[in-house]
Amino acid sequence: MEKKLSSKYIHMYMSISRVFIRLTGNVLKLFPFAMVICPVVWFYLCPEHIISDIVNDWQDADILEKILLVKLYLKTVLILTVVSVVVLYLSSDKFIPVKRRK
Repeated sequence: MEKKLSSKYIHMYMSISRVFIRLTGNVLKLFPFAMVICPVVWFYLCPEHIISDIVNDWQDADILEKILLVKLYLKTVLILTVVSVVVLYLSSDKFIPVKRRK
């Protein structure tokens, strides 16, 4: 009985690990694409006065502030990529299989 329980937990752990690795792989595939698309969409939808404020802040910033802005940009893009991959996974049939009628 104990071998079956431990085997059951091992299989659950392996399936969770496979899902995590698959999601991490998808995040790594989409991250470069998101680094280009996020600013394009943001600059298209953002009002001009906000963009001009950001450009002026960038020009007035010293090196440490520029590094901080770049880190903020990379963190934001990574979070958006992770959220998009998780939402895609949760809305797919892999998460909750749908029984199809024939």
